[in-house]
Amino acid sequence: MGELWPLAGGGTLRVREEDLWVYLEAVRPDDGRGLYKVWCTGPQGEFLLGTLVPQGGGLRLERRVARKTLQQAGAWPLIGGKTVMAYSFTDRGGVQETWHREDHPENFCRDRVVRACLRGAQGVLSREKGAVRQLAIPFSTCKPILLNTLFCLAQVLERQGQRYLVWSFDWEGRPLLPGAQGEKDREK
Repeated sequence: MGELWPLAGGGTLRVREEDLWVYLEAVRPDDGRGLYKVWCTGPQGEFLLGTLVPQGGGLRLERRVARKTLQQAGAWPLIGGKTVMAYSFTDRGGVQETWHREDHPENFCRDRVVRACLRGAQGVLSREKGAVRQLAIPFSTCKPILLNTLFCLAQVLERQGQRYLVWSFDWEGRPLLPGAQGEKDREK
């Protein structure tokens, strides 16, 4: 069966060792937003597995890689993995990407406390733009703030009559300062 790892950016990675080989199977829901690549992460580096392809209503990738190849890349033993949008279907000619419902906002941040706060949150939206991923959480002055530990990093957005607090994260799951997303986009 193998070990099952969550992937930063969404999805899971199943890992099974057999002799000199490592069998890797990545699965991610197909959100229709773009093409995604899968990376394995190890203590000393990363290894590109490849691009997820549509299969069975989702996105999938299966690879057999020599353990030695992963070791040489610094990606063995495995400590995690990630999916990264390589090409966006919705961001054409500088048009800002649209917001989408986010069912697993806890995958946006590595911090355990923040992940616990986000787990099961309702009405959350997300979008990806270059090196930045954003979460928008409904906001009301009459209700507690879901991510009060990160309140100082939020920006207010009004969309279709609803106010949201918006947080930006890099692909490693680290929160970004407001206004820092422009510099991050230019870096990539």
